[in-house]
Amino acid sequence: MKTLSKVLSLAVAMLMLASLLAGCGEKQDETTGTKDSLIFSINADIVSMDCHMARDTVTSIIHYQVYETLVRNQPGEGLVPGLAENWEFSDDNTEITFKIRENVKFHNGDIMTAEDVAFSLNRAIASSFTTSYSGTMDHAEVVDDTHVKLCMKQAFGPVLQCLSVPCLGIVSKRAVEELGDEGFANSPVGTGAYKFVERSSGEKIVLQGFEDYWRGAPEIKDLTFMIMTDRNTAAIALENNEVDVLYSPDLADREHLESLENVAFIPGNGSVYMWVIAFNNESSIFSDQRVREAISHAINREEIVDGALNGFGMPVEMPIVPSVFGFDPEFKNQEYDLEKAKQLLAEAGYPDGLTVTIKLNQSSTYTRPAEIVQAQLRQIGVNLEFELMERAAFLSDVTTDANYDITLFMFTAGYPDADYVLYGRMHSSNIGGTNYIRYNNPDVDALLDKARSSSDEKERKELYYKISEYVRDDVPFIPLMTDNVCIAANSALKGVQANIGECHYVFDYSWAE
Repeated sequence: MKTLSKVLSLAVAMLMLASLLAGCGEKQDETTGTKDSLIFSINADIVSMDCHMARDTVTSIIHYQVYETLVRNQPGEGLVPGLAENWEFSDDNTEITFKIRENVKFHNGDIMTAEDVAFSLNRAIASSFTTSYSGTMDHAEVVDDTHVKLCMKQAFGPVLQCLSVPCLGIVSKRAVEELGDEGFANSPVGTGAYKFVERSSGEKIVLQGFEDYWRGAPEIKDLTFMIMTDRNTAAIALENNEVDVLYSPDLADREHLESLENVAFIPGNGSVYMWVIAFNNESSIFSDQRVREAISHAINREEIVDGALNGFGMPVEMPIVPSVFGFDPEFKNQEYDLEKAKQLLAEAGYPDGLTVTIKLNQSSTYTRPAEIVQAQLRQIGVNLEFELMERAAFLSDVTTDANYDITLFMFTAGYPDADYVLYGRMHSSNIGGTNYIRYNNPDVDALLDKARSSSDEKERKELYYKISEYVRDDVPFIPLMTDNVCIAANSALKGVQANIGECHYVFDYSWAE
């Protein structure tokens, strides 16, 4: 019966997919006969089409197409000039003057000006969604028609990395002022290779190639992002040529996808993602450090990697992943000790265990490891009851409002430096923002402040090691594992690359003739 039910569920999912794809048929360039449309599968809905009002990975994939930044993070090349042709730092590194690229058009036909750039940076800095990137930025100001100055609160080493992320993208000042924030989110105007056409919430986002794009018209003219939360269904759609790119394929499908002639499975090198068990450190249950530590002692990371990632990953004991500055492979977290875990629970007043609701993004990316954690914690009398949520609702409830007790989610290094994860998630100044675990420790604040302002790499690594010891001993969250990023695509599609920051530019894609 279970097998029959699974088959029927898959059949229903495929029928729904066929319905969604009805208006996304294959198109060809009339002059060359080459296919010029593309369907890109993503595993969750986006938060907003306004680049200054979202910071999550899936949303950023779409924003990379619509918006551009002063500095561009080009896969395989690193940081290169974007909407800024060049830049110059002041002697004390607290001011950066950008030479703005001329004759760049917005999607509404307006020419981008220095005023648009300064307006965009100031709007981004004012947004709570950008704090992890813009926290050290004070304001931007127009110098002249072709120059904009960014004034910093303090010198900050990864600032150019921060300026390359979509949530510091450049928008049309006129469009924002005429449409208002809500109207702009429904009709966004950027300078990217693709302009917005429509969004069907929970289903798809449709974009169109921008013919006046300053780097030239893209070869892919019609671009549709299909929201497919069931990654098994998405993999079947890729196999059947119903979608062309599969972002973050389920590793359980890896062997099969690699065997297909019409599919290219493209592995990357490392990842900036770290799965964690995150606690609300102010909740009635998890404000007690003993309860958090008990759970830490009950976690078997190897088992989670094997079960949730099919072994295509690695356990992480430090709150920093190997691809990020500050990682130390010698660091060890709490030992696996079920008896110690039960003892701590009893000391905390739970000798018979406890039941607690864990809020989860409904994607299998999180439910699969959560099921393994659920089984592990059952051994010490902790019963996790799942509350599965659609992504946008989860992000609002958990990461914005901190309306939860415990969750299993990812911490992502938006730039490859420990500062991004640790300062953003742990510094008390970010409570109410990115510090949704609501951790408050003045000693850790001081270490974080010193680490981000230092220019000495050895000193910074030592400071991040000390901060990691606090994570181990206070257990504000529990690092679990990381993976190797990968992407799968139609084998006839050129230019697709796996990227540790999930920075994908469809402008770089083209179909083989």
